[in-house]
Amino acid sequence: MENPFGDEIIPSGETRKYLMLVSASSDNAKAIQKVLANLKSTVDKNAAPLWIDSKGIGIFISTDLVAQEIRSAAFEGVPGDFNDIKDAVVLEIGADWYARDNTATKNWLTPHVGAPLPPPADSRLRRRKPTRK
Repeated sequence: MENPFGDEIIPSGETRKYLMLVSASSDNAKAIQKVLANLKSTVDKNAAPLWIDSKGIGIFISTDLVAQEIRSAAFEGVPGDFNDIKDAVVLEIGADWYARDNTATKNWLTPHVGAPLPPPADSRLRRRKPTRK
């Protein structure tokens, strides 16, 4: 099937990689724990938190669902009005990425997504002339 916008259409059932970021306060700790439990029970049993702190949570997810479905599943049955949740975003992880060495981020991305793209041999950053001071 051809997509008029030029984006690749992912066949149903193909696993995709996502990062879900939820910005919250420490007052919503139980709700955030429920979000993680929901993701593990309905979206990806191996959903892996990148970090959890008083300001939110970041979770790596592998699934055949789309971002909207992931967000809906995450908040299904979570009590509260979420006044302290500032935002929640679900991002698909593509072929290019960067993370520092020896970090949880790099340790997850490398086996799940693959190595990041190398800089091109003719990078415009390498062609830049040094700036004068």
